[in-house]
Amino acid sequence: MDRTVPWEGFHHIALVTPDLDTTIHFYGNVLGMQVGEVRAGGGVLPQRHCFIRPGEEAATWGLHFFENPSAQIPRVTLEELQHGPFVPGALQHIAFALPDAEAAGAPRARLERHGVQATPTGSIGPIQNMLFIDPNGIVLEATWSRL
Repeated sequence: MDRTVPWEGFHHIALVTPDLDTTIHFYGNVLGMQVGEVRAGGGVLPQRHCFIRPGEEAATWGLHFFENPSAQIPRVTLEELQHGPFVPGALQHIAFALPDAEAAGAPRARLERHGVQATPTGSIGPIQNMLFIDPNGIVLEATWSRL
């Protein structure tokens, strides 16, 4: 008998950063996300780490960044994103949802204020989006409904 598994979405996504302080600045100050307590590590988790939530209403714990100064993360430019295949490797991008096109102006303005480039608004089926890159080279997407 095949049963449906009652998944409730993602709990968190674990990522590596070579510089946790820079990552916290970007997600907290540039994108305005909620940064949790930085934990010193120890035992099973020897490195500093913290959770970053994309919003107060988010049902998940969000992104869980682990600091590893020797981490080497593949990098891509915005031009490469617009004119070529996606990033090499397993992680292509992380998409954050926005309620509508009006709300999309807020992250775009914050990115511009902090000198972070983003692609022009694009459309994929029923959604619109913009892409940008975090300080670790991770491709991020802000997405909202076209309707």
